Amino acid sequence: MSVWDSWLDRRVRWRLLAFTAASFALPWTLGEFAKTFYQAGLHGDPVRSQLLIDYIVIGAIVFSLTMVVTYALGAWIHGVMRGPRHDGDRFPDASGEALRDD
Repeated sequence: MSVWDSWLDRRVRWRLLAFTAASFALPWTLGEFAKTFYQAGLHGDPVRSQLLIDYIVIGAIVFSLTMVVTYALGAWIHGVMRGPRHDGDRFPDASGEALRDD
């Protein structure tokens, strides 16, 4: 078991990977779709509007990546606070006698 497995289980790794991919793909896709409406002849200044959309997309990507980092930090804190597993002593028998340490 590696150090990463203690707090970064399979479900958290999958979510971090999916959230990171979505952080890039969704804003970029929406930005490209929005830029199709700002073409020469349809808008007064299409280049400036498309550049503004690019800035908005970059801001959305940076914001969503900070949310992914926040989620990863929360998963790390949760894993650290759980700590390693410790096994305690056995319970004494129902007879009330103390357990011998053979």
